[in-house]
Amino acid sequence: MPVSTDRCCCSSPEFARNVSFAEFVRYVLWERDHKAHGVDVHWRPQYDVCRPCHISYDYLGYYETMHDDAKDVLRKIAAGTDVEFPSGDFDSRVPNSRQYLELFQNVSVDDIRRILEFYKNDYRVFGYEIPRVIRDKLADDRSRNSSAVAM
Repeated sequence: MPVSTDRCCCSSPEFARNVSFAEFVRYVLWERDHKAHGVDVHWRPQYDVCRPCHISYDYLGYYETMHDDAKDVLRKIAAGTDVEFPSGDFDSRVPNSRQYLELFQNVSVDDIRRILEFYKNDYRVFGYEIPRVIRDKLADDRSRNSSAVAM
């Protein structure tokens, strides 16, 4: 499905709120395929941004455990009790299965495969698993296609 680059490029926050997740996925894929400078750094694969195979990091923190990771780093550098990471409910921003299902319900299986391929090094290097609801959607598509071929 073609992507309207106008729909995803507008800098207006009001406009950006009206872009669906499926449109955003198509835009990221379009940007990957058509922009000479590559994908915007905000959604570029972290593997490409952080270069973990070229830089020896002392610590790898995760968004899902940001508060605990920050506490650990502060403890390791002996920052003292007067230094704290700002509090926040970061874990509540991590999608659960229902939220993944809602996000991906209108994303085509082809686009899911392409976006997973685009971020495959992030999954591999940083230890993430493809959410079960997404794996199930891909498996359902494979079994539908194999049934159609068998007929």
